[in-house]
Amino acid sequence: MSNYSKLLVSVQFLCFAYFIFAGSIFCDGNLLLLQFFGILVSAWGIFTLKIGNFNIQPEVRQNAKFIRSGPYRWIRNPMYLGLLLFFGAIVIQTPRTLNIAIFLLLFLVFILKIIKEETYLEDLFGKSYTEYKKRTYRLIPHVF
Repeated sequence: MSNYSKLLVSVQFLCFAYFIFAGSIFCDGNLLLLQFFGILVSAWGIFTLKIGNFNIQPEVRQNAKFIRSGPYRWIRNPMYLGLLLFFGAIVIQTPRTLNIAIFLLLFLVFILKIIKEETYLEDLFGKSYTEYKKRTYRLIPHVF
C-alpha cells in the first residue's frame, strides 16, 4: 500500500471514529431508516463482491474480479454510498459545524480513493472498465 493510500485510509477511519465517539451513532425516526438503508446498500455491495474481493485501500488486488451485478449495475461504489448515507444522517440530525466538516472530509477521502481506484481498475480491466464507467454512476445514481 502506498503512503498516499495509507493516509487516505487513516483519515477515513479517523472520520469514522469521530462519529462513533462524538455522540450517538444511531439517529431517531426517519433518519434511522436512512442509516438502515445505508447499511443495506453497503452490505449489498460487500456480498455482491464477495468478502475476499475488495480492499479498504485504493489499490486493486491482481486477482480481483470485475463485478457488474447487484448494485454495481448502477453505481461503482455502493459501499461508499452506504457509508455516506449512514454518517450523513448523523449530520442531518446534529448539524454542528464540526460534524459537517468531518463529513465533508470523509466525502473528499472517498472521492480521492475512488479516483485512485478507478485508475487501477482501468489498468487491470482496460476497455471493458472504461465502457462500464460510461454506463454507471460513480457514487450517486443519476447525479454523480
